[in-house]
This record gives sequence, C-alpha cells and structure tokens, in this order.
Amino acid sequence: METNRVLKIRASGKINLYLNVARDRRPDGYHEIKSIMQSVSLSDDLTFKISKNKEIKQGGPLNGIYISCNNINIPLDEKNLVHKAAAVILDVFNLRNKYKIEINIEKHIPVCAGLAGGSTDAAATLLALSQLFELNIGDQEMLGLAGMVGSDVPFCLKGGTTLAEGRGEILTGLPDFPFLWVVLATNGRKFHTKEIYDKFDLVGIEKRPRHGKLVEYIKNKKFNEFFKNMGNDLEDVAVSEDREISVIKNKASDLGALVTQMTGSGPTIFAFCGDLSTARLILQGIKRFAGEVFLSHTTPDSLVCI
Repeated sequence: METNRVLKIRASGKINLYLNVARDRRPDGYHEIKSIMQSVSLSDDLTFKISKNKEIKQGGPLNGIYISCNNINIPLDEKNLVHKAAAVILDVFNLRNKYKIEINIEKHIPVCAGLAGGSTDAAATLLALSQLFELNIGDQEMLGLAGMVGSDVPFCLKGGTTLAEGRGEILTGLPDFPFLWVVLATNGRKFHTKEIYDKFDLVGIEKRPRHGKLVEYIKNKKFNEFFKNMGNDLEDVAVSEDREISVIKNKASDLGALVTQMTGSGPTIFAFCGDLSTARLILQGIKRFAGEVFLSHTTPDSLVCI
C-alpha cells in the first residue's frame, strides 16, 4: 500500500425531523428512541494523511493519532470522537503503532448544538481510513464500527433521510426529503446530550411514538401533514433550561417559516423555508436573538470526498 496518502472529506450535520424518547433507560444505559433524521449542507471539512509510523513508540500518549482543528473548543485527544473512530480502525485491523494518522478538522458546525458535528466527523474518519488503508469494509461491518464510536455515527455514515431506532444504530433508509432551505440558529449555549437526557428522565413526558405515520407521509409525499406532526420530545426539557429557544422559534415562525423545531438535545433551532428569499428574511430577522445563524439546505448526502 502506498504511504503518505491524503484524503479530504466534507461531513454534513443533521437535524432531527422527529425525535421520540422512552423514559426508561435500556440495560446498556441508553434511551430507546424513534427518530427521523435528515442531513443538511452545513458541514465540516476534514483532511486525513497516513504515513509509516517512524516516530511514536509503544505506549505513546496518542498512539500515532494526531488531530488539529481551527476551533480551540475541540479536544484533540481521546475525548474527541474522531480520535475514537481512528483508534477503532487501528485496533480492529491490527494497525496500531504501524502508521501515523494526521487529521485536520476545519470546523463549521457548532459544538454541542444538537447537529451531530462530532458524530459526522467521526463517520468521516471511519470512511477515510477505510479508503486510505484499502480495508474494503462492507456496509454492515462499517455500521457496526460506527455504533462502537457513538449513537449518531451510524446515521452520519449513511446520511440522507433515515429512520433511526434503538439507541440510534438501527437504520431504515427513507425516500429523500425534498430540497428545502433550512435556517439554523443557536444562541451559542452548549447542551451536553447526557445532561438533557438526564433531565428528561426526571421531568420529561413520554409520548406515544408516531414515526410510522410520519414515514408514510414521506413515502406518499404528504409534506404538509408531515410538518403538522413533527416533534421533539426533548424540546420542552431544553426550553426549561433556555427560554431563548422558544423566542427564536417564534420569531422564525412570525417571519414565514413553514415549520420550526429544535434538533437533537438542542439548543439549535431549524426553520424550513419555502423559498430562498424567505430564508434570507428569517436569517436576518433572528440574528439579534441568536449568536450563530446559518443558511443551509436539505441534502441526500452526508459524506462527500472533496
């Protein structure tokens, strides 16, 4: 295999069009969910380089994995899902200490915002190293490796419009959602997923899942009905922590959004827009309520080589 190889991947974020959460935790500590996830164009760019490992010795602090990033809030060690994904590849395929892996993350997706920024970067890492090491990993094995890294990583590997069940690792592909402009807005607060789920266990209201009805609306292209039945069971819990979520939602609705909702464990709000002019109007109108605002759109792809 040729060494000193380089690969660049663009990794998209996601939004939860629907998220149903069961109150009681599973034996493995996770919550059972039913979620319809959608890739959006807001993305990070990652560059991967592998070379023969001539520097690091057995037991070195990072074991041949070196991460750099333009965002000082991103950990560069084992706390980063990118590092975890790289370590999984090295260990499963007996490559540890044989190669040096350098990964640069050009971060655009907000951190701890419910957009799966860390998960999509980890998915990109699995795909990149599979290609660079010429591992020929099958789809199901790759999804299994993704599940070892994190709950949202399998979806981020698959992308598009997908029903996710279990803890997020059981995936069913759905027809592509139509192209829609999406305004994403967050006030900059960082919500750690575990904290929101812990509070949901205390005060959250468990709701009867309606993912089956929503899947049928997508298949039959009844999107007006779909919009009416969207929901995120974690939203009320997050709003109790941050009232500005509701302020941003209401302002986006007043400015003409088709529908607005919180994604994941928050605090990011997304607003679907019927046309570009409305999207730009909403973008400008909510800037004073949100620290970060992005113009994005739905996309059928999650990971793209660039």
